[in-house]
Amino acid sequence: MWLTSTLIAKTLNRIIKLLRKGSGNTLPGHVALKIFPQVFSKVKYPGGIILVSGTNGKTTTAKLLTHLLEYFGLDVVTNKSGANLLNGIASTVLLETKLNGRPLGDVAVFEVDEFTLPLVLKRLPPSALVLLNLSRDQLDRYGETDIIFERWKEAITNLSTSTIIVCDMEQKEFHELPDIFRGNIFYFDSDPSNLGKTKLQGSFNAKNINAAILAVNLLGYDTDTVEEGLGDFSVAYGRGEIITTPSVDYQIFLAKNPASFNHNLEILSSDKVGGNVLLFVLNDNIPDGRDVSWIYDVDPDKIRTACSGKAIFVSGTRALDMAIRLKYAGVDIDAKNVVSDLKAVLSTFGSFTKGASPAPIVTVLPNYSAMLETREILIGRRIL
Repeated sequence: MWLTSTLIAKTLNRIIKLLRKGSGNTLPGHVALKIFPQVFSKVKYPGGIILVSGTNGKTTTAKLLTHLLEYFGLDVVTNKSGANLLNGIASTVLLETKLNGRPLGDVAVFEVDEFTLPLVLKRLPPSALVLLNLSRDQLDRYGETDIIFERWKEAITNLSTSTIIVCDMEQKEFHELPDIFRGNIFYFDSDPSNLGKTKLQGSFNAKNINAAILAVNLLGYDTDTVEEGLGDFSVAYGRGEIITTPSVDYQIFLAKNPASFNHNLEILSSDKVGGNVLLFVLNDNIPDGRDVSWIYDVDPDKIRTACSGKAIFVSGTRALDMAIRLKYAGVDIDAKNVVSDLKAVLSTFGSFTKGASPAPIVTVLPNYSAMLETREILIGRRIL
């Protein structure tokens, strides 16, 4: 059954890509798990498995870990497309494995959706488990953070004591873990000392960097060498990346919940991000959750400061909700700048800035599906 499920996964991935129906990083694993639910048990990584979970920072931290391990010469298997549910991780495992069951990497690094983490821990016991922050996100799907944490604790109780847990010192719930887990638990903080060695910005990214460094150190890699490897790290898609077009440079900061929104507003209020056009994009598609009431948990003072002196545009399926939220925060918006059709808004920027030198910068604050949509319009693909 292993061989059959692997062949099917690889074939489905190839067909999906040939037909240009997506990146092929979800459906192959979904089908394979239906055929052979034990797919994870057949693959062994000599350097172990690192799982990264939390509300914010998963993609960046997983990419940091991958980058640092590659700096040490390791081949890393990772779900770089961001497909972090059980089927997406299964797809990565199967697609990055030979037909004889031998993995194409020395070590695996997987970012894991916070609600999916208990399911993954049962099937893919990690060498190291990195736990980032827990904050309110997709309340209609996940509920409050205490519900998620209770599920985490139940799963962690059953982990092997050989697993190393690395978690956020400032997340008070995580200080309960020594009561339920007899293995080693280590904490990282928001010390910004290593932040300047990268192109990343903000206190959240300081934590992401510290989490990655600590995890790699605990797995036996030299601290000084690890820090040297930070210099050429590039930001993850949608996390401050810049997409250049003939007329405009777009800098995208994923803002999918109050914590990430506030963090990005702080970055925009600093002198490290240029541009005088700011586009908010709010969707309520399945990956986002239908409940967008969380936008009222975003700090209004941070909204006003970030918007000051800029031309403000709003788009997405819930553009009107976002526009009203900005109004309540004291931001004036021209009614004609509130347009639900994202493609139409982006085309507007190309026309009114054409020929400018240097190219104008439009800063985009989208939630998750809006970030994928923005990238697809600008570069022709969502992620990969």
